[in-house]
Amino acid sequence: MEFGDLNWAAVLVAAVAIYAIGFIIYGLLMKPDKWMRLARITEEDMTRVGKSRMIYGPLMPLVTAIFMALLFHWAGVSSWQMGLHWGAAIAVASALPALWYGWVYGVGPAGKEMLDSVHLLLGHVAAGAILGGWQ
Repeated sequence: MEFGDLNWAAVLVAAVAIYAIGFIIYGLLMKPDKWMRLARITEEDMTRVGKSRMIYGPLMPLVTAIFMALLFHWAGVSSWQMGLHWGAAIAVASALPALWYGWVYGVGPAGKEMLDSVHLLLGHVAAGAILGGWQ
């Protein structure tokens, strides 16, 4: 299997869907000051460090979509329904537990991780449906 065998249009649309879900959650549904309180981030932290990392934001959805497409190819996922199920399975088996490590071994409240979990689950499900259904 080569990376050239992937449906790159579907990969890009899936990545945009993941990113858009994050924008809706963090940009439209939740006010930035409320998210910063949940994350225990100050305006000074955002100015000093956080904003400099924003340029990397599109990278995670793109990497997620590429490797989901690769896994789907190997597994023969060929419908949006199968993609939806596989997307949820990947989120629950990998993305969410990796995120939860930060809460388990950190000291902050669970609110931010719960919000991030919703984002990852919805993003994986949407990307799965796109990748599985786009033949």
